[in-house]
Amino acid sequence: MRTLTDGDPARGRHAILIALLSGTYSEPEDFVREGFPEAVRAHGIDAELVMAGVRAAWFADGSIVRRISESVVQPAKARGHARVWLAGVSLGGLAALSYAARHEEDVAGVVLISPYPATRDVLREMEAAGGLGEWKPVIPPEGDLEREAWLWLAQREDGGPPVHCYFASEDRFAEGQRRMAGAIAPDRVRELPGGHDWKAWRALWEAFLANGKGELR
Repeated sequence: MRTLTDGDPARGRHAILIALLSGTYSEPEDFVREGFPEAVRAHGIDAELVMAGVRAAWFADGSIVRRISESVVQPAKARGHARVWLAGVSLGGLAALSYAARHEEDVAGVVLISPYPATRDVLREMEAAGGLGEWKPVIPPEGDLEREAWLWLAQREDGGPPVHCYFASEDRFAEGQRRMAGAIAPDRVRELPGGHDWKAWRALWEAFLANGKGELR
């Protein structure tokens, strides 16, 4: 998993770490180009950022959680970060949820920016069951990343990591994103105009920083 770092690693014991997880067709450099680290600094948030590339193949082979651990979370801990937030765009959002589902204790918070919700089979299965609250999927011994992510979102307990969900009304995945948002506290949800693209993601990231920066201090 290729990563880029923005911030002063020497300050790791005094600041949080925010991991930005990309969509499958994006690179870590895209976060820099689109001003994501600059926006964090503009909001006065004292954080080191690690930007990481996510690939769909890592869901297919089940390695995404291990890769996030080895490339992002464990190095952050080694540098002294006690608080690690996972912020994912598109497929990176599902990756963040998948990691939290298996390693909640490692995560201080999760930010979903226009998240890819799941494959159509999973969403149809959920709908056929009568919704997320009635859905009782069987998780095989080898695991099932998508279903585990949704179950964690639905069943997480008070006092666990906060989850934010920000998405755009014209996003092609908006129906599934609204279903995700239904499992999240309303004050941590925003739906803004836009599609599934960097223009919308920049606006959504700014909205999160404005609304959620109190939790990042």
